[in-house]
Amino acid sequence: MIVWLNGAFGAGKTTVARELCRALPTARRFDPEWLGYALRRTRPVPGGDYQDLAAWRRWTVRLAGLAARGGRPVVVPMTLLRADYRSEILGGLRRRGTPVRQVVLRVPEPVLRARIDGDDREAGARDWRHRHVARALAELSGLADRESDTVEVDNHGRGPAAVAAEIVASLSRLP
Repeated sequence: MIVWLNGAFGAGKTTVARELCRALPTARRFDPEWLGYALRRTRPVPGGDYQDLAAWRRWTVRLAGLAARGGRPVVVPMTLLRADYRSEILGGLRRRGTPVRQVVLRVPEPVLRARIDGDDREAGARDWRHRHVARALAELSGLADRESDTVEVDNHGRGPAAVAAEIVASLSRLP
């Protein structure tokens, strides 16, 4: 099974992914952002977003599917805003027989912006992340009502362990 952590930039996907791997002892993490960085070095990326590369989407499906082959849960912290890209990637994994559970981490806009401003590791992407906050909130809000195998979880005002525990509990409730 793949647990795809989606959410706006600054929603805490990476932090929750680490905690979720602790809560699910056999889980491993796969971050398609690494693939995006590698592809960016080998080809031009029009518009600057490697998710727009068909190769990134194809390789994400292939590599995440391979990571899930052993039956161990795979946690993927990756924002997917475009519905067509979510359908291509998550649907591609499902067509390969890999169960996918999408978890959208919800965080209020002022908290997101403060987290982005306080993130020194991603300082170079700060402006880009800020420019995408409104779009992320609009696109991902209510996603559980529109896409199957999706839950939304609040990720503010409590620790990552509590958020991970809620996600683990929600996994058993999804079909």
